[in-house]
Amino acid sequence: MQSMKAVIMAGGKGTRLRPLTCNTPKPMVPLLDRPVMEYTIELLKKHGITDIAVTMQYLPEVIRNYFGDGSEYGVRLRYFEEDSPLGTAGSVKNAEMFLDETFIVISGDALTDFDLSAAIAYHRDRKALATLVLTHVESPLEYGVVMTDDSGKVIRFLEKPSWGEVFSDAVNTGIYILEKEVFELYGSGVEYDFSKDLFPLLMERGLPLYAYAAEGYWSDIGNLEQYRQTQIDMLDGIVQVRIAGTEVLPRVWVGEQADIAANIRFAAPAFIGRGAVLEDYADIGEYSVIGSGCLVKQQARTERAVLWSHASVGRRAEICGATLCRNASIESDAFVAEGAVIGDSSRVGSKSVVTPDVMVWPQKTIEPYAHVTDSIVWTRSRSKALFGQWGVKGTWGADLTTTFAARLALAYGSLLKIGCKVGLSHDATPTAALIAGAFASGLHASGIDTDGYGTATSSVARFACWDAGNVAGVHVRQCPLPEEDAFVIEFYDDRGLPVSKAVERKIENAYAQEDSRRVKHNQLGSGREVSGIAARYCERLLSRVDRSAICGRGYSIVLAYEYRNMRGIIPELLEALDCAVIHLNGHGVTREEVAQMVKLSRSDIGVLLDADGQNLTVVTEEGQIVDESVLSVLQIVLQLQQQEGELYVPVHVPGIVEGLGARYDRKVIRTKADRRSVMEGCQTDGFHPAFDGLYIFVHLLEQLAQQDCDLSELVGAIPSFSMMRRSVDCPWQDKGKVMRCLMEEIEGKRVELIDGIKVFHEGGWTLILPDSDEPVVQVYAHAVSRQKAEELAYMYMRKIEDYRRRQSVS
Repeated sequence: MQSMKAVIMAGGKGTRLRPLTCNTPKPMVPLLDRPVMEYTIELLKKHGITDIAVTMQYLPEVIRNYFGDGSEYGVRLRYFEEDSPLGTAGSVKNAEMFLDETFIVISGDALTDFDLSAAIAYHRDRKALATLVLTHVESPLEYGVVMTDDSGKVIRFLEKPSWGEVFSDAVNTGIYILEKEVFELYGSGVEYDFSKDLFPLLMERGLPLYAYAAEGYWSDIGNLEQYRQTQIDMLDGIVQVRIAGTEVLPRVWVGEQADIAANIRFAAPAFIGRGAVLEDYADIGEYSVIGSGCLVKQQARTERAVLWSHASVGRRAEICGATLCRNASIESDAFVAEGAVIGDSSRVGSKSVVTPDVMVWPQKTIEPYAHVTDSIVWTRSRSKALFGQWGVKGTWGADLTTTFAARLALAYGSLLKIGCKVGLSHDATPTAALIAGAFASGLHASGIDTDGYGTATSSVARFACWDAGNVAGVHVRQCPLPEEDAFVIEFYDDRGLPVSKAVERKIENAYAQEDSRRVKHNQLGSGREVSGIAARYCERLLSRVDRSAICGRGYSIVLAYEYRNMRGIIPELLEALDCAVIHLNGHGVTREEVAQMVKLSRSDIGVLLDADGQNLTVVTEEGQIVDESVLSVLQIVLQLQQQEGELYVPVHVPGIVEGLGARYDRKVIRTKADRRSVMEGCQTDGFHPAFDGLYIFVHLLEQLAQQDCDLSELVGAIPSFSMMRRSVDCPWQDKGKVMRCLMEEIEGKRVELIDGIKVFHEGGWTLILPDSDEPVVQVYAHAVSRQKAEELAYMYMRKIEDYRRRQSVS
């Protein structure tokens, strides 16, 4: 092998691993009693790479003091410390003088047994400027998805994609082989990233950027669950690494000078570190990891537990599926449950119980007989992302409480400038009002002022943000049937749009990291109640339509809606439009009941609004329910008639909209199907038609009046098409594999990769779009006939099911 140097990136804080990383940089977190980075050094040495640069930022002395100059490990280490964050590529640039030849970049906080020599040979064979080492994962959302052509050249790179952008399950491992010439492409001392900056630049300039799909094990240890699982994998032999100890029993390793009583019960696999002491009748269950110098007293029990060095477990105490950090102790008869973490030097008193997933930060004391159900000092982070399709959703009294709302608000407020103003509203339910009140308290505690708009719908709340000039908005509402015990906290930006994915991640990180801002008493935020926002919404909405035309028709309407949420809006709107209304109780009314009443009363139109007024069902004067896809086209026609410039429509809307756009000499541009993208493409003066049922309803009345026609005629004027939507069950861990298999099968066909995979066929298309909230894949089929749409939909449903079966067999 030719000369080669390496860079170990060891600057990570590991915020998602807290409290493990409160006092320990992520590369120094122990796996089977040795730092993660030590395994990286051994892997490099195994492949003949011994000249190694180490880039550091967080707690650098911990790393330097442990590894020294590297001679103890048979390598030569040179350290490069950042004074301020430089990004991944920027930190490597910091070591440019050392890297005078081809070099490999590898993470110091991930565990792998990849064949680096094979990857390097691939890089040299391709004469690449840069080569990314890839691996396949079940859920690619938290990684960079990489797509290549047949030669291995990178053609697309998606950093932390949504499910609709998961076109492959091949992800970037953060291992790169680079030529020193890459340094000529960017400057020193500036923040610069490999995946966000350098690699896109290489693709833009057509420089040789390749990807190598490695075989073997890789774990980035991104969260506490993965941290524990990685050690289980090590004990199971799934990853090829050296375990520091002697295998005294099958799959039971014991370090030097360990003092183990003769009557210990072992269940393999297990690891006992150097100098550990296990007293009489201790029960060491499967997948126990006992660090060096630990003490497990008489009749204590461990199972699937990780104990860092010098931790202790008292007599008859139990720790199951939890982590006990350095010098932490559990006293007699205490119990620590699955997923809990006890931080450095913390103490759990005798006969106490620490319930699942509780986080105890370093140097805390839990008194005897305590029953701990919440984290000590700082709250625990959830195991899944906070945000779903609509916002932060939870079940009242379980994962959504006033305490949670206040802490989430405190984290959110810490991202905003002190003294700025956020709009706050809720639906008519007492629970939503209670959650909103708790949220307001958290915002005030972080120095943020609030405008309280009281009871409102999401549409009114979004309008209020835009109209009042708030920097952001928050709206709390109940979920519809059958999830009435669930509530959603929606977050808006200053335009009333749902916050971007980048902002969502910042909020999630602030919540998980507990980096909330505490302000002085004279900097606390305050709230004011703002009245009349519903009237303002109605006034602005009415100003946008031809009221005289509507009033002159005297429409009769069958209307079902949630009176509590919209009582300050709908009666005023309909009175101003001189409509005669037959009201149905909106709670539990079906669209079939609305249709029946339209026919019986011979009304002009029937409308059923959901509880939040965002979505509507429309019934013609003949009692026909307008299909959802037809209604979406009607909405787009309204936009074409009212707005100027380019028209943005989501990727799953029927294909006839391009033709409709041409009629109005308007260009139609497809967008992603997420709420923000859809709203951004159709917003106008604080209104977001795609998610505002009242806006569509009022403008629909205007069109009927101006064209002097019935609704059935308006619907009949839409060109014929057929749209089919079906859902296919698909566990989260299979989604990436399904999308990869589909991409492989459709190679050479005409496709569109805006959001999901849209495959074009003669006379139509099929869109395969993984759902962001549920373990399903949505299949949309558009064709000239219902039969053809059904055929396309079911063909791809069968493909998805076949991919899943194929993966389970393999």
